Amino acid sequence: MKMGMEIERVAKKAKKSDAIMTGILVTRFKMGQIKAEDLERMAIDTSKTEKASAAKKVLEWIRDSA
Repeated sequence: MKMGMEIERVAKKAKKSDAIMTGILVTRFKMGQIKAEDLERMAIDTSKTEKASAAKKVLEWIRDSA
């Protein structure tokens, strides 16, 4: 029972931190601090999973808005 609650807590925390990282990358992109090429490099880098996931979401957003 406790293990299930722990998994839910970790999953919720991961979603929140991923959302925060996505917001940061969107803001940096809009301000011109990073380019699409930078986001592509971040998306490939699997050593930082949250940043890679967020970069993929931002790239998807860029493509959809174009």
